[in-house]
Amino acid sequence: MIAIGEWIALLAVFGAIVILAFLLITRVTRAIVGPQRRLERDLGVEVLDARLARGEITSEEYDQAKRALGAG
Repeated sequence: MIAIGEWIALLAVFGAIVILAFLLITRVTRAIVGPQRRLERDLGVEVLDARLARGEITSEEYDQAKRALGAG
């Protein structure tokens, strides 16, 4: 029969494994998705720049949309 101390140690090891797996998965996901998000944001800013240059939006709308994209 397993003693209480051994159960606690087993739970601690299992918890550490779960935490390490979570950290690994989140870092790998960020490494894969991060560059794609930057490209999308940059493309969005380019579209906003073009719309501002054509007079389709005001500078206030430009600033608001740029902040919404997380680019400024």
